[in-house]
Amino acid sequence: MLFTSLEYFFFFSFVFLYRWYVHPVIFKNEQTSRPVLHVVLLVLSYVFYMSWDYRFGALIFLSTIIDYYVALKIVDTEQVKIKKAYLVFSLVTNLVFILGFFKYYNFVGETINQLASFVGYDRKLIPFLDIILPVGISFFTFQSLSYTIDVYRGVIPCERNFVRFALFVAFFPQLVAGPIVTAKSFIPQLFTKLSFDAIPFRVAFRYIILGYFKKVILSDNASPIVDIIFANPENYGTVASWFGVVLFSIQIYCDFSGYSDMAYGSALLLGYELPENFRMPFIGFSITDIWRRWHISLSTWIRDYVYISLGGSRNGYLRHKFNLWMTMFVAGVWHGAAWTFIAWGVGNAMMLVLESVLKDFKNKYIHFDYSFLIPFLNVLRFVYAYSTFIMFGGIFRSESIGKAFTLVTNLYSFSEGTMLRPYMLKIGIPIMLVTAIGHYLGYLIFDKKIQIKVSPVLEFLVYPTLILLFSFLTNDNEMPFIYFQF
Repeated sequence: MLFTSLEYFFFFSFVFLYRWYVHPVIFKNEQTSRPVLHVVLLVLSYVFYMSWDYRFGALIFLSTIIDYYVALKIVDTEQVKIKKAYLVFSLVTNLVFILGFFKYYNFVGETINQLASFVGYDRKLIPFLDIILPVGISFFTFQSLSYTIDVYRGVIPCERNFVRFALFVAFFPQLVAGPIVTAKSFIPQLFTKLSFDAIPFRVAFRYIILGYFKKVILSDNASPIVDIIFANPENYGTVASWFGVVLFSIQIYCDFSGYSDMAYGSALLLGYELPENFRMPFIGFSITDIWRRWHISLSTWIRDYVYISLGGSRNGYLRHKFNLWMTMFVAGVWHGAAWTFIAWGVGNAMMLVLESVLKDFKNKYIHFDYSFLIPFLNVLRFVYAYSTFIMFGGIFRSESIGKAFTLVTNLYSFSEGTMLRPYMLKIGIPIMLVTAIGHYLGYLIFDKKIQIKVSPVLEFLVYPTLILLFSFLTNDNEMPFIYFQF
């Protein structure tokens, strides 16, 4: 059930009408109304998730019941060793038996078989299994796991109501592609009494329309061009290769942030607020800065539950750099079972460490006034950050390590190859310009805090016009969101 489909439109319309027009009429007592609403939203969230495959419901229920039970045991047990044993049980179950099996079993098995073959062992040690990858499995396992860790750390109280906890794990707007929500930010909202008049409809519709535009108009129209270039990178020279990686960076940004925007707007219409997930990432002046703006909920999760757990910056200089490297490596592995994802994670990790080392060097040794150079340096920093980020993105998108190597070689070899077709330029360049303008407007609104006032009447007229326009510009083939595979 894609956010951009008519199926979702009717599904969400039903949820919205029930939430605000049916439920308050049937259940007027607050003590009865709230628990019943949570049950209904939970059931509808499972219906939403099981629309892909009915078996997915059993998997998310398994993850939910394990972490619910483990958290109860952690709180009810006084012995530290037993608390830790329960936490380890949750970690192993979620990361090895659920996420590890469904997402990494065949990749690890194939790697072991290749190594065995390399040393002369002909038989396959690990059999290949025809495993269906559940949609959004990395999102809900990380989300559920964060709750258990927070309870163990004493950051949040244990949620003893199973329905509330299960709704936190399965809330449908953000279930299959984030943003990753923490229990301390979501569960308290379930206790908040919110009236229909308090819903910021204008804000919600802005996010939904913007997300739809990013996904359907920009990302989906960029997709066929990106597919052609990345299918045979050896055919294209330097200019075409750069065109491809720039367009892919926009495609995946518009696809993923478009989903996040639509999720944010959908949740807001139901009375709940999700965390910000993107903040104009392409205006970052370093890889570190871009990662503060890109998939913020994942970056925050890895910082809170990997980087800090490893010791953060507390255990010496080299350990700090190792912890930085490891957090980004985990991000690469999280994205999927392929050497291209691992190479992407390692590359970003190396740049994060390098930038941290250079920052330490600057703070220690460079004390003269170079403010007059800042405008020039900012241009260089932007070019470096964006070109490096999208180069690694090219590795991420490549179908194999071999094709990734070919692509990266083409980027810097000043080679010639197959010319870009005119239709690629006619579609690709406007998409790039619209994305650049969007980033600039976002920079003015969110970074510079410049208010752009729009008349409610004008918005009322613009939204139907945009929807009508989208219907003409929509790609005929309905495309799933890229991050569903993660």
